[in-house]
Amino acid sequence: MRALSEWLRGTLTPPPAPPSGAGDVAPREGTPSRIGPYTITGKLGEGGMGVVYAASDARLGRAVALKTMSAMGADATARERFEREARAAAAINHPNVCQIYEIGEENGEPYIAMELLEGETLNERLKGGALSLADTLPIGLEVLAALQALHSRGIVHRDLKPSNVFLTAHGVKLVDFGLARRSDPQLSSLASAGGLTRTGMVLGTPRYMAPEQVTGEGLDARSDLFAVGAMLFEMLAGRPAFAGRSAVEILHATLHEQPPALTGSPAVAAADRVIRRALAKRPAERPASAEAMAEELRATRGLSGESAPAMARTLTRIVVLPFRILRPDPETDFLAFSLPDAIATSLSRIRSLVVRSSATAARFATESPDLKALAAEADVDRVVMGTLIRAGDQLQATTQLVEAPGGTLLASHRIQSSLGDLFSLQDDIARRVVESLKLPLGTLDAPTPEAPHNARAYALYLRANELARDYEKLPQARELYTQCLELDPEFAPAWAQLGRCHRVIGKFIDGSEDSVARAEQAIRRALELDPRLSMAHRFYANLEADTGKPREAMARLLGEASRNANDAELFAGLAHALRYCGLYEQSIAADKEARRLDPNAASSLDQTILMTGDIDRMLAHDMSPEVLGNDSVVRVVGLGLAGRYDEARPLLLATRDAATVDAFRAYAQTLLDWLDRNGSALVETAAQLASLKIMEDPEAQFQIGWMLCDVGEHARGLELLKSAVDKDYAAVTALAHARAFDAVRSDAAFQRILAKAQRDLELGLAVFRQNGGERLLGR
Repeated sequence: MRALSEWLRGTLTPPPAPPSGAGDVAPREGTPSRIGPYTITGKLGEGGMGVVYAASDARLGRAVALKTMSAMGADATARERFEREARAAAAINHPNVCQIYEIGEENGEPYIAMELLEGETLNERLKGGALSLADTLPIGLEVLAALQALHSRGIVHRDLKPSNVFLTAHGVKLVDFGLARRSDPQLSSLASAGGLTRTGMVLGTPRYMAPEQVTGEGLDARSDLFAVGAMLFEMLAGRPAFAGRSAVEILHATLHEQPPALTGSPAVAAADRVIRRALAKRPAERPASAEAMAEELRATRGLSGESAPAMARTLTRIVVLPFRILRPDPETDFLAFSLPDAIATSLSRIRSLVVRSSATAARFATESPDLKALAAEADVDRVVMGTLIRAGDQLQATTQLVEAPGGTLLASHRIQSSLGDLFSLQDDIARRVVESLKLPLGTLDAPTPEAPHNARAYALYLRANELARDYEKLPQARELYTQCLELDPEFAPAWAQLGRCHRVIGKFIDGSEDSVARAEQAIRRALELDPRLSMAHRFYANLEADTGKPREAMARLLGEASRNANDAELFAGLAHALRYCGLYEQSIAADKEARRLDPNAASSLDQTILMTGDIDRMLAHDMSPEVLGNDSVVRVVGLGLAGRYDEARPLLLATRDAATVDAFRAYAQTLLDWLDRNGSALVETAAQLASLKIMEDPEAQFQIGWMLCDVGEHARGLELLKSAVDKDYAAVTALAHARAFDAVRSDAAFQRILAKAQRDLELGLAVFRQNGGERLLGR
């Protein structure tokens, strides 16, 4: 009975709960003996909307809960709506919906008689901490089943929360579904602070309200699904999805922030993907119905593969901002970026952390960062800020660990080191940050990065990392990495970064015959020295995809992602490799996983969607330039394939003018000729482009071949398509359906290309399954 009173009483404190068997308890003083045909046996609770009684119905010999609605007495509109919705709800006969027996009126006040439940609310259950996935899923599925019954009758609950989910011995009962309403304007929106303190408003409600409910926009069934997502997160994480010290802070988080990702097992990650969809800010991005969401949840059951109950952990999201140099010094200024970058790399080895990239950190490099904007845009919980000052041969770093968005200072450290021992400074800062985070036991066993054997070599490495941020400075960075390795040939990260330099310089800047071989040799050396060096695997996978080994790249990244499931960049790289294998839905799933961990993870999602042939979907997909990165030009291709040349041309020209790499400018001219439908010019500029190393990439070959066929230059187009597919670029969907290939479908050469791509697609799918891709991505 105490649990029943909890969801009925509103915000006021009820009288002491009656003992078990409250139906036989004598009424308290001031309690009516009868209401309508019901004999009152006890008072369960009282709130702003009215009083709830335990009662008996002598006519049928059953106990009921009787809820009076005194607050509606003088509100004709509210009464009319209450009666309309009560009748609709009473008509629902579903095992997961609290049954309404009757609506009536006593002395001008309406009341409802309903099931008297035994058990506890979900709110009570959550006081004991997080639930296992095995316990969470049945509750979530039964809530969704109840919602499906309500929604099918046109009823939107509008106030889902743990205290309205009743757990009985026979399953879940959903209660209080949209009946206790005073008026639409007050209860459909909490946009005004004044609405938060009105009599009867349940203060916990804001934690589960959909954004459109906060802003006063129209509600529908998908608003309820948002609340289900928030409850599922809380069940698994043991904490609310949207935190705050006040209702206003909670609503701000609801509108602008995302809860941290959950980890613990592939099944937990799969459930978190369902939760994240339900918590989408825009209703159109949520599941279409309660049944659709339930189907997604049911699919996670087959991914557990564990005998022990899977428990979830929330991943702490952290960013290390560039440090401020208090006294400019050309000898140490490079540390403003490269020291925090190295600290972030060390922190990324901790399994319960998701560390934002240095590119994301650089966007917020101001003297006084806006922590609210940082929390919302970079999607972080913790921020590391610092200052550096040199005094002779000593370097002093002062660091602060701050909570976001509130700005609470969690820890502050002052560390001094000699300029000749930068690694110790970096490692000391990283260790103190980890200690201050107070991470759960069992998440701190990641290996510390191997210390360099030469302090001068490490300083060169950090200088090179700062230069390597800019494509134009990659040749200088390559020289510094080489010098570093001459001093310390056993330092694996420098070998990996050197390999990246060889590959990127050769592909985009200054191609040499041996650039690929030199890149491969350097990255292989890195992996010989440190087989678990994540960045080396990412760099090697890019190289493998470029050189006709996409299945090897996919298998490599699947293995790494299984071992290091909190690295968003691994999943972004996996999306790239899967696309080369023709596994587009799997590529989209990998991209979603990357952005589940880090919404700002660099993405090639638009390129994957383009290759599915669904141009409208690609153009409708909205991503920021920071996330799209260099792949933003794919929108130009999409617009061109959709025949929207006038929109594509100015976008391409603006992107070309901002480019700093000669290879891209040459590629842009090829795109311009295509947009102008100038076939002969396109053949000529494509031939000139062939001299660049970038045209050894099968994706680039396929795309230019596609354009040539699109303007009727089929002979040269087929040559490039064949070259791409010979490198195992399995573009089956585009080959089979793109209109540009209609004129050559019966051509024997085209049919051979398509058949080869189909075989490669099947091989890729087999490798995906053999390496645990379905379990990792839920596909």
